[in-house]
Amino acid sequence: MPEKIEIPYDIYESPNEVVIIMPLWWVKKESLELKVEDYRLIIRGVREKIALRDDFIPLKEECYRWDIKLMIDLPPQSYFDRIHSKLTADSVLQVIVPKAIVPDQIELEIEYNS
Repeated sequence: MPEKIEIPYDIYESPNEVVIIMPLWWVKKESLELKVEDYRLIIRGVREKIALRDDFIPLKEECYRWDIKLMIDLPPQSYFDRIHSKLTADSVLQVIVPKAIVPDQIELEIEYNS
């Protein structure tokens, strides 16, 4: 059995930012860890198992059993220090990654020392 489970997610891009949206049902904010390392967003979390009566024996467990770990490649021109995220009331994580604007062309001045 795997030690962690990967969660499906969506990525949207505009000229100014990248938005990552993923459902994290049964994951509490306190267990979430987000960090950027080597141009990757790393998301870790622990699923909270709901309490059942003691006489229930699991026949199949996939929803709560494993920790979550995702690694998502980010554009290299991102403002990594301006990334922000929020967890909605219905346990959907939204991560907004602002992108640096890269112009098509930059005029450079030439200094002249006489």
